[in-house]
Amino acid sequence: PTGIDLSQTFAFTGSVTGAGGGKVLQVKSSILSSSVYTTSQTSTGIISISITPSATSSYILAMADCNYQTYGNDNTSNPYGNMEIRQGGASGTLKTSKRMYWVAVTGATNQNHDENGSVQAYWTPNTTSAITVDLCLVNGKSTGRVGLFGNADYTNATRLTVFEIGA
Repeated sequence: PTGIDLSQTFAFTGSVTGAGGGKVLQVKSSILSSSVYTTSQTSTGIISISITPSATSSYILAMADCNYQTYGNDNTSNPYGNMEIRQGGASGTLKTSKRMYWVAVTGATNQNHDENGSVQAYWTPNTTSAITVDLCLVNGKSTGRVGLFGNADYTNATRLTVFEIGA
C-alpha cells in the first residue's frame, strides 16, 4: 500500500517484527529522606529501591545523583568517598563505583569539602523475582555525610532512579 488511513481501527494477528526493544517498562525513584553520616570504610546503604523485572531478558538502568561532604581530620591526606550502585544491598553485587575525591589536600585538618556527582549502571539481572537496587557510600580516608552541602540540608538533591528496559 502507498499509505495508511490512521483514522481506521486495525486488528493485528501474529507477531510484529522490526519494532525493536529498549522500551521503558517501569520507573521507580526515591530521594534521600535525611542526611546520612558514616565513617565506615565498607559499603553503607543510602537509598534502596525494590523492582520486579517483567522478563528475564529485561535490563536494569540505575542512575544516581549524590551530594556528599567529606571531612578531613587528623592530617588526612586526600579524603574521598566512593558512590556505588549495588544489587542486593550494601553487601550485594557491585555494579559500578565512582570516587568523589578531594584532590591534593594533604594535611586536611578539620576541613569540610562538598562534592556532587552522578553514577549510572546498566545490566540484566536475568530474573523475574524482585531485586533491590542500592545507592551506597564507602568512605576512604575521611568521614562523610550524604545529603549535606555547605552545612545545609540538600537531601532532595540525592536521588536514585531505576528503570526496567525491555530487551
